Amino acid sequence: MHADKMEEIEAISAGFIGALFGIDCFSGDTFVKPGIQLTMTSMHVPEPVISLAITPEGTKAQINMSKALERFSKEDPTFKVHVDEETGETIISGMGELHLEIYVERMKREYNVELTTGMPLVAYRETITQRADFDYTHKKQTGGAGQYGRVIGFIEPVSGEDFIFENKIFGGAIPRQFIAACEKGFAGCLKKGPFMEYPVTGIKIAVTDGNTHSVDSSDIAFQAAARGAFQQAFAKAKPALMEPIMKVVVETPTEFQGSVMGSLNQRRGIIEGAQDEGHFCVIESQVPLSEMFGYSTVLRSLTQGKAQFTMEFSNYKQVPRSIAEEIAGKKNEKKGAK
Repeated sequence: MHADKMEEIEAISAGFIGALFGIDCFSGDTFVKPGIQLTMTSMHVPEPVISLAITPEGTKAQINMSKALERFSKEDPTFKVHVDEETGETIISGMGELHLEIYVERMKREYNVELTTGMPLVAYRETITQRADFDYTHKKQTGGAGQYGRVIGFIEPVSGEDFIFENKIFGGAIPRQFIAACEKGFAGCLKKGPFMEYPVTGIKIAVTDGNTHSVDSSDIAFQAAARGAFQQAFAKAKPALMEPIMKVVVETPTEFQGSVMGSLNQRRGIIEGAQDEGHFCVIESQVPLSEMFGYSTVLRSLTQGKAQFTMEFSNYKQVPRSIAEEIAGKKNEKKGAK
């Protein structure tokens, strides 16, 4: 492919880039010769760390926006779209402020979509910091058959995994068919945590004992028991808020090195290293995503437009208590406004 012409080829070697037309596919799909059954290992796609609410202005804009979002989702596996169940807003999620700004601009330019955007939202997570036991009985009696299920066990923090479920029951205190219901009940609680209603991550749940009723026990009863047990134990396990930390690399003329480092420190950044490359200095740091909004403008004014930076997701870390209280306050204000 060239800027103004195309050149047809019969074959392409490894490492070269070509173009195909008229094929319905997604990023990461593997194409093979008929008769060959091969699939390449899929690429690692990190979870989105920032979200933006978008609202089309008019029915035509709504239709065009749907077409655009479908295409973008196929092209880019790090770009996600969903509709918020509570507000009905369309939420787009991606890997950074610029990532989403480009897609919004493309919708306006390529698909003629007039839209308004809401404030960017950081993808916070909830977790626990210590082990806690649970012993919960769900009991409900109605006119006919009632509901009964009792689950006993513990939850504890775990690193590197979102959710681990372990069945540690011996002797059949809870029959096997209800264990799956317990897991489903616990997993359902992870989408919106009890602490600040953010998704829950880094948690291990083990069921060690329980009790059933010959008539009243059912899948629904044990799912409800699992939900009750989760609420009970989560509050005792010292919940904490986690925030996405970004790896930020700034390339700046050496004369502005001090100012740039100061600006990163002000944003709760941790400087990991700095090295000189000729007249330029490359500064590596870890900065919370919530502190990086509008940083490109700040960096330009600090360095007379001579510096640039790149940003990529690194990991999740616990939010300092003062910041967590501030986030909780804003969330409560938003709820009150609704």
